Amino acid sequence: MSLSTSTPDEPVDRLRRLLRAGEWPVGAKIPNDAALAGILSASPTAVREAVRYLVHTGLLESLPGKGTFVRAVTELPGLVGEWVKDELTLHAIEAREALESYAVRLAADRITDQQIAELRSVLRAREVAGDAEAVASADVAFHRLIVRATGNSLMVEMYEGLDRERVFDFTVLPEISPEESLHSEHAELLDALADHDVAGSVRAVERLLAHVRIKVLRAQG
Repeated sequence: MSLSTSTPDEPVDRLRRLLRAGEWPVGAKIPNDAALAGILSASPTAVREAVRYLVHTGLLESLPGKGTFVRAVTELPGLVGEWVKDELTLHAIEAREALESYAVRLAADRITDQQIAELRSVLRAREVAGDAEAVASADVAFHRLIVRATGNSLMVEMYEGLDRERVFDFTVLPEISPEESLHSEHAELLDALADHDVAGSVRAVERLLAHVRIKVLRAQG
């Protein structure tokens, strides 16, 4: 098919199919517009429009000066995120609690040694983070890795859609003390996962998320 006969929807559909097929994994940078034009058999203008559309739907994320990265492989995270924005903070926290409590059940049984090592690395970064933003970033990474350890792609997609500002702590805290950062609670959860202790992992995450609920609701009034 020549570039001139490509309809507006075709580059979007082709790019979406490539993302779903895992051509570029979540977190990876996609090729630039010129390279994508060749891959998608479309004009650079059509490619730019396709990328903008998929950024809007949540599959891609554009970072100025860095490029465009894969955020998800389906539109589900974007849809969940839009829905969560209209929900009460308490409802969003309850959704996180339900999803993550079951996720650790699966993760405790399925987690690999490599994933445990990755969690330990992220937890160390979390412990030495010097400000609320850095702690929040490491915290999101820690919990995201646990959900990915379930091997359940649908659960991962749903989790990605949660609004970080509503359901993760520390983003609303001006200062962080060792007690507020809940390092020991995170370490307890990681130890239970490393031991493949399903019941212990569930208890640990439920205690941790109970603290998070109190902190976020208190901070947001």
